[in-house]
Amino acid sequence: MVEAVARGVATPSGYSVPVTWFAGREDAPVIIVMAALGMGSHFYAPLARAMAATGFNVALVEQRGQGESTLRPSRHDDWGFAEVLCNDLPAVISWARGDRAAVYLMGHSLGGHYAAMAAGLYPQRIDGVILVATGSPWRAAFSGAMRNKVRFLIGVIPVCDLLLGYYPGARIGFGGNEARSVMDDWRVLARSNRYRASGLDQNLDARVAGYSGGVLAIRLADDAFAPPASIDAVTAKFVSARLTEKTLDAETIGDRADHMRWARTPAAVTQAVRDWIGFFV
Repeated sequence: MVEAVARGVATPSGYSVPVTWFAGREDAPVIIVMAALGMGSHFYAPLARAMAATGFNVALVEQRGQGESTLRPSRHDDWGFAEVLCNDLPAVISWARGDRAAVYLMGHSLGGHYAAMAAGLYPQRIDGVILVATGSPWRAAFSGAMRNKVRFLIGVIPVCDLLLGYYPGARIGFGGNEARSVMDDWRVLARSNRYRASGLDQNLDARVAGYSGGVLAIRLADDAFAPPASIDAVTAKFVSARLTEKTLDAETIGDRADHMRWARTPAAVTQAVRDWIGFFV
């Protein structure tokens, strides 16, 4: 079994980003994996081991406020997309690259949005983007019960900000306990399908539109949280990129092809990434 090594990556703010490293072949690409909303990075250990076993080097990045992160959201401790994009990810990318030939950003759901925005901000520092089940929470991309759920979340987030100073996802049943600014930025995406990082003076959608590198978008056929229209709302942002899309179904996955279970049986996703990058041991 591939050994997991815990590391802490220092950042300009003084925050240390917890990263778990799975070593593959020394001269192989690095895949930086970013988690979905509310998920600890340990959830992706089967994926990391599967990818490392084929030769990739894999860095699992802990989401702020989750798992081994020293931060916990509260009225007094807050952060948003900007802190991740401008403080945490540049430090992790620099650390992961070292003298290696290639670095790819791979994100699941919210992690995919971070990967997309980072590609727009730092196109020269990465070699490609891999989005897995990364759909916009834009309310217009949903129908029926899921649209009603998105509308509920859009309404409840400001109430949580006011009453608690953070978003209690564990109680609400969507995501984990999250910093209010993360959810305020998420709420803008849900209302308008527009990327915003509060405090960052950048047109993030324009930056993503200007990214001309490679993008692999992996869809899950039974994903109620990222249906086709939701994923289209993300991939449409990459107007200049070399976009490849692949849909995985239950037969290919070996389990339900939904928003989360693919990570338990990651062989199909691993193979899709290998085929796209063109890397073989």
